[in-house]
Amino acid sequence: LTGLFAVSFALQGQPTYANSRSLSSSRTSFSASTSSDDVELSTLCTLFGASPSDLLSLKTNEDGIRGVFLERSVEEGEDILKIPLDSCLRDDNPPDWLRSASITDEVNDSYVVVEEWVPRLTASLLEMQLSESKSEGQKLWLDLLPTNLHELLPIHWNPEVVASTQSRSLELAVDSAFFSRSSILGDLMLKRSDLTKEQFEMALDLVQTRSCRIESDTGRPLRVLVPIFDLINHARDHNAEFVREGDFLVVRARRDIAANSEMFISYGGSTQPAWKCLFSYGFVPNTEDIYEDDEAEIVVEGSRFVVNPTEVPFELMELEAEKLGLPTGDDLELTPEMGSRIVDHILDAAKELHNSSGKEVSDKDTSAKLVDDLRRSNWRTLRACAGGLKEYIESIA
Repeated sequence: LTGLFAVSFALQGQPTYANSRSLSSSRTSFSASTSSDDVELSTLCTLFGASPSDLLSLKTNEDGIRGVFLERSVEEGEDILKIPLDSCLRDDNPPDWLRSASITDEVNDSYVVVEEWVPRLTASLLEMQLSESKSEGQKLWLDLLPTNLHELLPIHWNPEVVASTQSRSLELAVDSAFFSRSSILGDLMLKRSDLTKEQFEMALDLVQTRSCRIESDTGRPLRVLVPIFDLINHARDHNAEFVREGDFLVVRARRDIAANSEMFISYGGSTQPAWKCLFSYGFVPNTEDIYEDDEAEIVVEGSRFVVNPTEVPFELMELEAEKLGLPTGDDLELTPEMGSRIVDHILDAAKELHNSSGKEVSDKDTSAKLVDDLRRSNWRTLRACAGGLKEYIESIA
């Protein structure tokens, strides 16, 4: 969408991104079979062989978001959670009834493909859910899993609702994913005709939103669903990180963390830009800060362009140069007049987003709230881009 060239207008040593002022949970509130207040994480840690068993608690913050909190302070580099891989669901040990399928979870621009680990891990989760010999730990963990992902993930939304986000990138990703998911669901349902489509979809949604990738002994990345760990929320300025060490997944403090603070990890590249985070996980990052890899779209004379806080695409420069009768080509440079016209386009797009956002949305209308969150995020990105470009124009005038 942005082509091979772009003009960058970060100025005067401005940081690549603004540091978050405070850590904040990013997930939209979701429903689970069991209340957070009913479960002691110390019990889960003991049942799954995780350590330390007395450090973490599951609470709901003032915004109604469930998360993992520290019972005491920890120092930078200290282990917060160490859980055996044998306690996890792994994609390398699927049930016998599954045969491999070729589908993907990667998002490249707006094309979605599904890798073979997805049906394997989905089948493993279904096998645990249906088992009559689940351990006590597995029962408690499964009861904590969200039950309303159908409301959170755009893949399940009405097309008109997806279109109302005013994000063509999200629309294209949803369209592509729909056919990929249909393929995997069809393959799985052929193997277990005794199960409903809804059961398969719920398991697939859980795998999409809660699995993580770690290195394996074979050299092929291993995908796992990790009890307790999967309850930790995402933040851009995360205070913890995770790594595989031998037969354990270890969560470690990135800096000193005070007692009673919430613990956060990074969910990785699928959380940026905001539309991709919504598509992948069912939430829009909850921050007022602007980052260089944030993106938003504008439409100029029927053509769609993607901008970020420090760059505009070369193709948009060419379009404005042609309108002004200026020569185009690889040597094209941004002029103040071209830049001013682009700023106007960006501000027009921001105004349109602003006019369609901010309306009172019921907390019960989950998709409408997420649509509004994405619009607001893209509005902030457009405003930052326009401001940075305007400053750059003034510096070259």
